[in-house]
Amino acid sequence: MSVLLLILLLTTGSSYSLECRTNCSLGPFYFFRPFNIPDGQCQQRKSGLVCSVKMTFRYDSKLYYVDFDTSSLSTDSFYISDGNYLSYSINYQCSKGIDCVIPYTQNRIYEMFDRVYNPQIIYGEIAPIIENPSRNGTIQCYNTRNATITCGSKEFCNLDYDQRENKFRSRGCKQNIEPRVHVYDGRSYSSFEIGCNRDLCNNDETLSKIKTILINYGLIDDNGRRIAQGNIKMVSLLLMLSALIFNILYSL
Repeated sequence: MSVLLLILLLTTGSSYSLECRTNCSLGPFYFFRPFNIPDGQCQQRKSGLVCSVKMTFRYDSKLYYVDFDTSSLSTDSFYISDGNYLSYSINYQCSKGIDCVIPYTQNRIYEMFDRVYNPQIIYGEIAPIIENPSRNGTIQCYNTRNATITCGSKEFCNLDYDQRENKFRSRGCKQNIEPRVHVYDGRSYSSFEIGCNRDLCNNDETLSKIKTILINYGLIDDNGRRIAQGNIKMVSLLLMLSALIFNILYSL
């Protein structure tokens, strides 16, 4: 009974329905402009167990966007490509009360302002590894069996590496893409994806070199990940709950 009561007390804050701002997109705002919801906007609300916010930071244009809803999972992701493009997106969930996403949003925006990412310099180091400006025709790529295959003139080599399982999720040819790097870190999986147009560029060496560049510029940690803040809080809560239950059961 004591254990059940403890669980109930710890989870009550996230079990009732919240009134969340929803279907509201704000921006673009210039970097270093404090975030506040303009008067009369984001008035629509929807009941949900969690409230969520998505923040998108364009380091190439120094603009950011904010979207409120009730469905997004807590994730971090970023995308780097030619044209000095660097977009960093953060999805965050909370269940601690009405507008619980607002303080997090304001604090996280200031944190992201402090990250001095220079897309031109970062992609300038990545480009020689994944780009072949003089490519003309087919290219050779690796597949998931590490065998060499031929990709068509309109295809690129591609790899998608699972950061948690330390293995390739997919590898081979892909259409309608450009040389780019996409890193995703969420609750259920973590992905490191690279598209390139050099012969046999979707290999371990390319993955290692690009990871090193991103680590040097603070975009990922030494494990190749950037853990979403919402996930950290959720894991911490579960660990605390497990420890308390164990201690109570052990003392009975």
